[in-house]
Amino acid sequence: MDYDETVNLEEQFYQVGFEEGRRENLEHNLIEGKQYGLQVGFQRFLFLGLVQGVCNSLKALKLSPSIEKNVNLMLELIDEIPMGNENASVEIYERNMVKLKNKFRLLLMVLSKHWKDLAPYSSAKLTYEQLEKITKIVAGELNSYVEDDDGTDSSARTQPDTW
Repeated sequence: MDYDETVNLEEQFYQVGFEEGRRENLEHNLIEGKQYGLQVGFQRFLFLGLVQGVCNSLKALKLSPSIEKNVNLMLELIDEIPMGNENASVEIYERNMVKLKNKFRLLLMVLSKHWKDLAPYSSAKLTYEQLEKITKIVAGELNSYVEDDDGTDSSARTQPDTW
């Protein structure tokens, strides 16, 4: 009987357990990463869909030429945004979102002055804050794991960049 094998027995079991744990962790990380990516994508494009829906509705109303021009410009900004996750796509998304948010906010302010003509039976006005609130309710918040620079763990709530 070789006594060296019995001394190394604990190390062998440790290595097997370590490899099983590492393999299981990698599988879970892959699944969680995909889920996180899907939710972030949903949150980003949910707001775009709401803006596009409002713009299409306004376009159908045949309002003033200046409003129609801005609505068409916003729809063009939305159409320029690619659905991919490459660096160039993310840059286009971020650049267009800044422009889109500002134009949309201004458009809603202009429309609030004409709201009685647009919705004579409703006293409620559509505001940018209401649309943000809708996206928060529908898309929810993400709870994510963040490791700080010093190696400590912390939990973070992330929200899409539309808020």
